[in-house]
Amino acid sequence: MKKLKFSLAIGLVPMLIIINYLKPSNIVFEKYYSNLLYPLISEKLRLITGWVVFPVGDVLYLFLCIGLIYFIIRDGNNIFNKIINLGSSIFILTFLFYILWGFNYKRITIKDKLNIKNEFDKKELVNFTENLINKINDKHELLFIHDSVKPKNIYSFEKNIQTSKENTAKLKGVFKESLLKSNYKNISVKKSLFSLPLTYMGFSGYINPFTNEANINRKIPSTSLTFVINHEIAHQLGIASEKDANFISYVMLINSDNHYHNFCGYSYALRLCLNELSKIDYNLYQELLKRVNKGIIKDYVEINNFWKKYDGRIEEVSKKSYDLYLKQNNIQTGIKNYNESISLILNFKNQINE
Repeated sequence: MKKLKFSLAIGLVPMLIIINYLKPSNIVFEKYYSNLLYPLISEKLRLITGWVVFPVGDVLYLFLCIGLIYFIIRDGNNIFNKIINLGSSIFILTFLFYILWGFNYKRITIKDKLNIKNEFDKKELVNFTENLINKINDKHELLFIHDSVKPKNIYSFEKNIQTSKENTAKLKGVFKESLLKSNYKNISVKKSLFSLPLTYMGFSGYINPFTNEANINRKIPSTSLTFVINHEIAHQLGIASEKDANFISYVMLINSDNHYHNFCGYSYALRLCLNELSKIDYNLYQELLKRVNKGIIKDYVEINNFWKKYDGRIEEVSKKSYDLYLKQNNIQTGIKNYNESISLILNFKNQINE
């Protein structure tokens, strides 16, 4: 056992070098991993974990932390054994991470698959934003009657999950070519046991790569829930990039048969567009903001205030760590990648369903 641990610990650095050397937007990984091996792995993992009411991955993480602490303490002052135990553990976890989910970072990006440009001009942004305002105002009044009523999530957690599963079926009809080979089988979306830590860290949810569970922060505002569920399902479908997962979530929502899910898709896109416009032309931003129903603005303010309450050192450290993690996995812009889906949304032909 000691020889095996030593070999794994020694192999950690070469393995990381090889993984880092593998180029992103790799046709081999797109064809044989993301569209062949990964769908089989993910469906089987969700089959195993989906029926369990609590997040299995959260419990595994808890036991993993306890186990690592135990092994470190057990070896006393033997630094060499501690290094070997830690190195071999990291090797196994890293190997499993990439085999079970992580190699999706090497697949071809949606921008490249759909040949979508990165750039957009002010006129395109303004026209799209005006169109969005009309769409979301109409949908808001359809759902909540009065323009001053703050939106609320009118569905249960379980109903949101079921509708989100149905939304995945819309993807094949939206895109001319198949972006995702996997059909979404075996639902595995759960409320995270670590919701409070996630909130302080600034995260709405995450996918557990070892169990393929979508773990949702139960403390986030209810109107954020629907988009987050669809975002994490996009990760389960093999979309690793945050930018691409946001885009897929948006596309699923606006093409849903459910009016509230449409509203959530429009709401996400409008926030992005208004934020971008405020950087380009603040006066025009203020003018367009006045056209948005007051109830929608109230929702934006509530969401913003929620996250402000938890601003602090923990969030700063966690975001910096996640930024490094994303850059290590070929997401060059790091955590900024979350907000870069605007270029995909603006330049995608089938942006808004009629």
